[in-house]
Amino acid sequence: MLHINKVSASHQTKAHPYMRRIYQHLDSLEAQDFGRSDGTLVQSFRSFGGPPDAPQGWIWFNISSLNPSMLGAELVLFRKTLHPRPLSITVALHSIAASQGNLNESPALEERQLTLDQRPSSGYDVFDVSAVLASKPLEVLGFQLRYTDENGSLVLHEALTQSLYCLDRGSLSEPLLVLYQSHPLSGDQTLEQQKHLSAV
Repeated sequence: MLHINKVSASHQTKAHPYMRRIYQHLDSLEAQDFGRSDGTLVQSFRSFGGPPDAPQGWIWFNISSLNPSMLGAELVLFRKTLHPRPLSITVALHSIAASQGNLNESPALEERQLTLDQRPSSGYDVFDVSAVLASKPLEVLGFQLRYTDENGSLVLHEALTQSLYCLDRGSLSEPLLVLYQSHPLSGDQTLEQQKHLSAV
């Protein structure tokens, strides 16, 4: 867990590229606040192989060291490929929580349209997964993207996720789960949404 006023240079150079964006964003908010704030606590987790006997096709995070005061969460996926034609697809994000040997799957956390020939300006698709924090205790979380095409037909979700996103553990662009304790601006928007609004 990192306090933005105490992040060392060595930590920042080793950080996931998305986390460096967050540090810069929060640092700018701290500067605007003229030191009146105590800062924002941010915690991030990189993906791992999953618990024993974990189902295939899920992106797993070990969050056993999660700070219980965290209020918001983002799933961050780097879009590595673009389709040569302007195709749209609907994606529904599901989660599964593993605790004390039990797996509990949730209804869809979010549903959105993806345009497959366009990459987000940041390079990342960022999903608000704050709802998973309502479950206690949390030890391991898994996420799965399920797709339907323009005709409403199901698409092979595991193959498409592997094609669209960088899932290589240990790479600079591997999946990331970001949690934060307070909202730097207002409301219940995620950091990525806040950055987008502040840029408009």
